[in-house]
Amino acid sequence: MSTHVLTPLGNEIFLVKNVLEPTLCQHIIQSVESAQFQAAGILIEKVDNQVRSNDLLHLGGRDEASRSLNQLMLSKVAIVQNLLFQTYGIKFPYAEPCSILRYRKGHFYKRHVDNILLSSRFQEVQEGIPTRDISIVGYLNDGFAGGETFFDRQNITVQPQAGAVLAFPSYFTHPHASLPIRRGKKYAFTSWLFH
Repeated sequence: MSTHVLTPLGNEIFLVKNVLEPTLCQHIIQSVESAQFQAAGILIEKVDNQVRSNDLLHLGGRDEASRSLNQLMLSKVAIVQNLLFQTYGIKFPYAEPCSILRYRKGHFYKRHVDNILLSSRFQEVQEGIPTRDISIVGYLNDGFAGGETFFDRQNITVQPQAGAVLAFPSYFTHPHASLPIRRGKKYAFTSWLFH
């Protein structure tokens, strides 16, 4: 039986603490620190440093270590999937491969929504891109200043806690931002659930 709890923060935004153990968080950071991060894009691979300035590492590609790390992280995402099913009675059985996010001093991601990837939903369907239903943001460390996840429409600010996972609707109803890092370095991961 799971000891994890889907803690409501308000307006269908949930936090699940201790999904990832501290040693696992440290292992993930150490594993990816020397990897080739790229500039994170908006929409599909479009880089705009005025909107988003963090680094990104896609997992689950051709590299065996990347695939293995992705599977490990998705096994932790499954905890949240199960809690969402218990709460809503809706299964979100599919998860996109995880990505690791690295935010250094001054890095940010301005207000955005997660389920708009191309200029139209029709184009996304034609390209086989699933509609994201639930956004997953996992925090791998703390001990930095700034970097909160801010939902301006709901007036909710989430302070990152190592090992915690944030889950919320990916839709236009939940625009959010990653506030600028003032000191240190923030590591997080993302995935998206759909049915």
